[in-house]
Amino acid sequence: MEKPVVFWWSRKLDHIILPASAIAPAPVGYERIECKHANEVDIWSNRLRGQEKRFFEMTDLERFEYEGKIQSHIIEEMEACLAASGDSRNKQFMEWFIRQAKEKRASRRPPVAPEAHMACEGEEGVAS
Repeated sequence: MEKPVVFWWSRKLDHIILPASAIAPAPVGYERIECKHANEVDIWSNRLRGQEKRFFEMTDLERFEYEGKIQSHIIEEMEACLAASGDSRNKQFMEWFIRQAKEKRASRRPPVAPEAHMACEGEEGVAS
């Protein structure tokens, strides 16, 4: 292969990303996987396809929990950057971003399905 194919992989989140550019640095918490041989590309492509298949087969609640781990990781990183920031404009932006990310995460929570009961189950003292 003339140019290597690059993947980003997070062991902690078990999440694979195909970056837009091979020269871009990996996000915090992700490893840069550089595939120089077709066999390596096949292995990582199969893992990425498996991840996408699992993602599309998830229920809304499972997807919320899966994406929630990734969003929590992003929010933790932004909070660490906020604590290390010395610039007031950066602090304002990061506070706004963290607030927006938390609100978005809360608004995406799927509603809890109501529990259905038969009428006879609602009456006390009914023996079955």
